[in-house]
Formats: sequence, C-alpha cells, structure tokens
Amino acid sequence: MVLQAHCDVDVANADAVAGPDGLTRGFISYRGDDCNQRIRWFSGSGSSWTTARTRYRGVVMATADDDSGTWVLFANLGGIRVGRRDRAGVERAPVLVDGNGLGGAVIPSGDLFLTNGRWLAVWSRQVGAGGEFAQTELFSAQTLGRGDCFSAGLHKQRLTDSRYNDDAPTLVQVGFDDLTPGVFWARNDGAQGLQSNLRLGKQPPEDCQWRQERYTSYGNLNTEPAATQGLEGPLLTWSRDGEILVDGGSEFPTWLLGRGSTPHISATGDRATHVAYITIGNHVQIAERKGGAWTETDLTPDAVADQQLVAVTGSVPVTDSGGKATVLIFSPGSDRLTARTQS
Repeated sequence: MVLQAHCDVDVANADAVAGPDGLTRGFISYRGDDCNQRIRWFSGSGSSWTTARTRYRGVVMATADDDSGTWVLFANLGGIRVGRRDRAGVERAPVLVDGNGLGGAVIPSGDLFLTNGRWLAVWSRQVGAGGEFAQTELFSAQTLGRGDCFSAGLHKQRLTDSRYNDDAPTLVQVGFDDLTPGVFWARNDGAQGLQSNLRLGKQPPEDCQWRQERYTSYGNLNTEPAATQGLEGPLLTWSRDGEILVDGGSEFPTWLLGRGSTPHISATGDRATHVAYITIGNHVQIAERKGGAWTETDLTPDAVADQQLVAVTGSVPVTDSGGKATVLIFSPGSDRLTARTQS
C-alpha cells in the first residue's frame, strides 16, 4: 500500500511519474464530504513508500519530475498553479498560471512538461456563456523555451479558439531536442458525446507559437489521449469507440488492445512499452511490448469494486532483462492507493 486516505473519498485526483533515479513520485488529492483539500506527495518503489502532506490545496491535474524535484499542476478556487517539492522536501511557493480554477461545472484537465527545472503547462477551462455547458478551451504557460517571447517573464497564451470543446491535453517531446514540446488533446462536441477527434500541437522554441493539426481521422469517439517519450519519438495511447489503441510512431505500428477506458502509457530504456487501462469488467490490465511482441496481464483478477487507474510508470532497467512498470491504482471502496509492480 502507498497510502490510506482518512476520509470517505468519492473521487481521487492523482498523477505520478518515474524520476531519473527510477523511483516513482507523485501527488494525490481527494474529493469527498469529509475530505480536506490538502494535497499529499508520495515516493517509492515496490513495497517501500514515503508520503507527506504538502502546503498545496486543491485538485491534482498533473505531475512531472526531474533532478530539481517533483512538480505538480493543481487547481483550486483561487486559480491554477504550478508547485514543486525538491528532494529535500522543501516546497516552493506555487506560481499562478490562471486566475480561473475550480468553481465551474467542469473540473479542468492539464499536463506538465519539464526539462532541467524549466516547465510548460497546458490546461483546459470553460470560457464564455453556456453555464455548465460552456465550451472548454486550452491555455498554456511556460518558463521553457528561448527567444523574445520570454522578455516579459512567464509566457502565457491561449492555445485554442474554436466552436468545439478542447480538453484532455497530454504533453510530450516531439522534436529532436528537449525544448520542442508537443501536445495531443481531444476536440469534441461536449455533452452531446457523438464526435471526438485528437489533435496535435507543436511549439518551436524560437517563437513559442503553437501550430496544430488533426491527428485522428477514423472512428467517432477518439478520447482520453496519454503520451510518453519513446527512444525514437512520442508514443501515444487513447480510446477509440471503446477500444484502446497504441501508436508507436517510428518505433512500431499502431496496435489495438482490448476494450476499456482511461489508458496510461510509459516506456523504459530497454525499448519496452507499457500501457495500463481499465477493462469493461473494472479490472486493471497491463499490456507490454518487448522484442516486437505484445503480452497482456490482469493485475487485479480478484477485483469486484470500482478502481481508478492513476498512472503507469516505467523505471530504469534494473536487471539484464530490462526495466519494470509500476501501476498505481486507487480503490474508492477502501480509500487506498496501491502500487503493483511487474514481477
């Protein structure tokens, strides 16, 4: 067990990543009648985990990690912010990136991209009229990049402006250097739930202006994108009409997994790709591609209650046989966050 919530949790919001040292680190927040908004940090591997309560309050949106510490994008009634906890446990004052946070009908979604202590955040929020059905658009803020766009400090901009909803952004490196980020996201018809396609935005670091294009052209509902960095470029998983797909870019062809939802993806240095998702029967399934072949394993064969998939993280290779994946799962019935590592 990673940690036990001391309240009756309706929904947990969490994210986790593997750091340069192979340890998994992340943040989690709870929503429930008797839960406070204090965000908790966790770190560890296998059966050894450390947790701490942070100074941050709100809903966790995303996590990133490098040698400078573990970073978190979170939202509360006062806005959306970026915070950091360093390896010594010191937490920096969070940076406000958007004065609009919680309070609307839709919880904002977002992601963080990080390199050498400099970051890029992308998030969604509702804009304009429409009340609970007001459309969502994407916004970004960053300290990452170079050129004139940083002469005024923190660079903020609106990424999308369409008549559709834009949400569920996931960030990943798409260029040949670590200063060329890209973002995949879903453009959809909102509450109608009839049409959704994925888009890809790229941002050359010289001018910080987003260029975007349509990414998917098949299926009716392309949703829940999740990306990670592979050895030869970005890897992407998503749900298309209830089926989980994986696009390996230049590393391997698109692959169809089983039916399910909320896919997460990671990669290890030995060319292994891991995708975890929730099956139709509410089990946590992990698929691994290694040596050109896919294998799938049910990590929770005895599960009888709802489960929330938090993350799948890839460690550095720890043996001659390669790296291992850690899957983090929150169970609302027991209010516990647990970790399952490949044997």
